[in-house]
Parts: sequence; C-alpha cells; structure tokens
Amino acid sequence: MRLLRTCLALTASLMAGTAAASPAPDPNSLRLVDLTSEFDKVALETVGMDDQARVAAFEKAMTPLAEGFYARSRKPDRYDTRVLKTLQAYPAKRDKILAVSRQFSALLGPARASFEKEFGPVHSEQPVYLLHSLGEMDGGTRDLNGKDTLIFGADGIVNYHDGQDLTPFFHHELFHLGHEKPFGECKPVWCSLWEEGLATYIAASLNPAAGDAALMLDLPKPIRPPVDANRKGAVCAVRAILNSTEEKDYASLFYGNASIPGWPSRMGYYVGYLAMVDLGRTHSLKQLADMPQADAHAALEGALDRMADCNAA
Repeated sequence: MRLLRTCLALTASLMAGTAAASPAPDPNSLRLVDLTSEFDKVALETVGMDDQARVAAFEKAMTPLAEGFYARSRKPDRYDTRVLKTLQAYPAKRDKILAVSRQFSALLGPARASFEKEFGPVHSEQPVYLLHSLGEMDGGTRDLNGKDTLIFGADGIVNYHDGQDLTPFFHHELFHLGHEKPFGECKPVWCSLWEEGLATYIAASLNPAAGDAALMLDLPKPIRPPVDANRKGAVCAVRAILNSTEEKDYASLFYGNASIPGWPSRMGYYVGYLAMVDLGRTHSLKQLADMPQADAHAALEGALDRMADCNAA
C-alpha cells in the first residue's frame, strides 16, 4: 500500500476529530483520512442492484475520493469484476474491517512516536488514507495525482495482519513515507532492493521480538528458509538483475505472483534485509536512511559482494 472527508490530526499522538471541510495542510503533521465508512455505505446501499447498476453506483460515489484511488482510469483492467467481487465478499469481512477503522488511530499513534524517536518527525503534505483497497494492498505509497501518498488498506490489514502486532508494519510504511522523497526517483531494481530491504531491517531493528510474519517475510510462503538454504545462489540470482529497469525483473523480486525460477516470491525483501544486516555492522539506522543514492548503490553492491562471490567459477 500509494478522503465527504473525516480527518484526524496526527500530532505527537493521534487525536480524533471530524470536520466538514479539511483544514489547510500542515507539512509538519500527518492528516489521517478514513474512508472505510464511505465504502461501507456504498456496499450496503447497493445490495440488491443488478451488477451494472451496482458498479455504476460505486464508481460515482467513490471515484471523487482519495485523490482518484478508486478511479477506473487508475486501474482499468477488470475494473467491473474487481468492484463486484469486492462488494460481494464484503459482508463476511465487514466487522473486522470496521474494527480496524475504530482502532487504527490508537494503534498507529504509538508506532509513529517510537519511529520518530529514532528518525525525527514524519510529515506529509498529502493526507494518509485508510480505506478499503479492493484487495490491492495492506499499506504502501502510491502516486496519486502526481503526489506520493501513503495508503493503508483496511481489507489488506485484515487479510495479512489479523491478530498480529501492527507496529513493525507501521514502522515499515512510515519509513517509506519519509524516505522516498529525499532519496529521489530511482528506477533500477537495486533501488527497490535498498528501500524494501532497509524498511524491513528498520522494522526488525525497532521490534527485536518480531517474527517473519510481523515483518511480512512469510508471504505468500516463507521466504527465509529457501534463501538461507542456498544464500549464495539467492544473492547471485538477485545480483544478476540488480541494475535492470525491466518490470518483469522487479516483479520477480517483489510481487507475490512472480518469482525468479527456483526461488520464492518476494525474495527481494529478504535479500535486501540481509544486505542491510551486513551494512548495519558499520552504519546506524539513521546513517542508512539518510544515505544518498550514489552512496547507497555502491554500499549495496559491496554488501552483496561480501555475501557471495558471484564471479567465482
């Protein structure tokens, strides 16, 4: 995970509040906009409509919200099918999704405070949205109207984090929010290996008791065991595409439905994490987070080379 608005001003602690109109953005704070109730209203009010009318009602109500997150033009492929399937499946998960909405501020607030203790204030001129993501995400940044926007999917949180401590997950996503803009645009695979590996390493470092489930290293299947069984092979498989800008190579390391043949899906998160463990021996978390692109590229290559000699016969 990348809102008629109900806004929650997030300062040192998250304070709930409602307003008919959003205040002027404060670049030194985070504004949480919760759209789960808008989705809930549309889902309930369209029950009994024929499929075409139901999709049309959803599109009319939701497209203007969340900077166009729900707009057909953003993800046109199978739009009608995705909307219908989501609406049909919603009643079974409604209670848990609304529970995420009720608890969200109280959960995010302490996680934000512990993150800021290490890295300083987190802020964004864009709202942070909590919404039903139509199955797209649990959390992450999205480019909405040309602006990096942090999105939390209440449905994804239910699907992937039900019953878990969400603090490592929040730390992971808060790092992305604060890191992507100063780090700058970066297309090759190594950039994502750095960013996702560092986000995972930070979440693990700030939460020493967190297991692989909390660090999202078990989706869609456990990643650590097959990589640890042949770490050199895994590192060299990643090293071979490190500077690629091909979408298929990115997908093979970071998508749950793709992989490098013979290796687990989303392996990039774990290999990137291992590289950060290596770099963490000589760098603090803050030094790694603040490292500029050119230095990060060289540091990452050095870490991978120490982990495996991929030029050896």
